[in-house]
Amino acid sequence: MSDAVSGSSNTSKNLSRGRILLFVIPMMVLAACASSEKKWVHSEDPVTPADKDMAQCKYQAAGSTAALATNASARSKEEANLVNACMQAKGYKQ
Repeated sequence: MSDAVSGSSNTSKNLSRGRILLFVIPMMVLAACASSEKKWVHSEDPVTPADKDMAQCKYQAAGSTAALATNASARSKEEANLVNACMQAKGYKQ
């Protein structure tokens, strides 16, 4: 009788493992598909290299002048100077 009970117990364990695998494997596949990197796109006109360079120069200038946050006038002047210098260093002229 104990063999019949242990055999039944093993069968139910195998069934529960099978059910778990039937649930876990599809979830893993869905998670792998969902984790692919998405790219940002814009519906407007494409950005020119000059626009990209200007955005990069403005970003760098804003980071460099962050310590001047208390004096907005000095910060904006310094930021403009840094943007101009950055764009000139990249080969642009006004």
